[in-house]
Amino acid sequence: MSLLRLLVLAGALLVVIAAVAGWFVFVPRPPAPGGPHAVGRMELTLNDAQGRPLAITVWYPAPRDARTPAPLILYAPGWGGVRTSSSLQTANLASHGFVVVACDDFASDPALDPERGVFLELATDAATAGTIERAGRHVVTQAQRLLDVLRALEAGRAPLLAGRIDLKRVGVVGHSIGGSSGLVAAAMDPRIVAVFNLDGGLFGPAADDIVPPAYFLLSSIEAFPLDSELASPDAYTRNYALISALDLPRNRRRMERPGGYWAQLPRAEHADLADALFTPSRRLMFRTNVERRAMNAAIEAFEVAFFRGALLGDPAPLSRLAGRSDQTVRWISPASPPAK
Repeated sequence: MSLLRLLVLAGALLVVIAAVAGWFVFVPRPPAPGGPHAVGRMELTLNDAQGRPLAITVWYPAPRDARTPAPLILYAPGWGGVRTSSSLQTANLASHGFVVVACDDFASDPALDPERGVFLELATDAATAGTIERAGRHVVTQAQRLLDVLRALEAGRAPLLAGRIDLKRVGVVGHSIGGSSGLVAAAMDPRIVAVFNLDGGLFGPAADDIVPPAYFLLSSIEAFPLDSELASPDAYTRNYALISALDLPRNRRRMERPGGYWAQLPRAEHADLADALFTPSRRLMFRTNVERRAMNAAIEAFEVAFFRGALLGDPAPLSRLAGRSDQTVRWISPASPPAK
């Protein structure tokens, strides 16, 4: 074999190796659930308070002793989102022994959305005020939808789940405005004793009502706007930052009560706190799978530990995590201990 041919083959081999290495490093590869249980999934249809069909997706630990009801967690997506938008997290919770029941955000169906698809309008101060008002109405409507699901389960309208879930102490995990919807639902129904808010702003009654007893807020980088963003000449940038800034004192008030936890993923964007973390993005094409998996592992560890404490009376897992900051996580409350 000539030297030239050998060099060509070696170059081709290096290209193949680089491509394979790039695939493993940069192409998103979602992880499998990390708990001890296999995960089952079913699609069911209930009825809301007006008798309209209400589709739900259920993730559950399988097999599991049906004689011991499993803790129930309701999932609420972001504005216009669907019930499977955080399927990695919901499946992981099921693998740890929880039953997760998810419904779509009502605005995902144009026929049910009184705002006709209008969401963020931030071009002027008046438009921003209108956005905040719309969001306040939205969280109340979505909270009612969560309670419709809970009441339908209580009435036995999902026979496959009858006797298999604990309806006395219920949790909610919500992404974006779904987190605020969960807080409003908790104020309406005392059975909802724990809410895990994935980077959700506080709108409507959730802006001032401090419920439930157990609350975990996991924030992205967007939750702490920069002074330059608040003073930006671009109206959208400035008003988007303003909405986040309005929540900072409200969230700090929540952390003054026992049962409140607040952490941030400083490298995460808002969409990263759902399945979009593992969706290819041209803008984030050089984000590595190591970074994605570190953020996802933190999210899932917090969720499992929080709900184990709030719904199963086992505070030890969250106690081991609380206040321990690292390259992926920054704790806000409880504050990380000073470096020695």
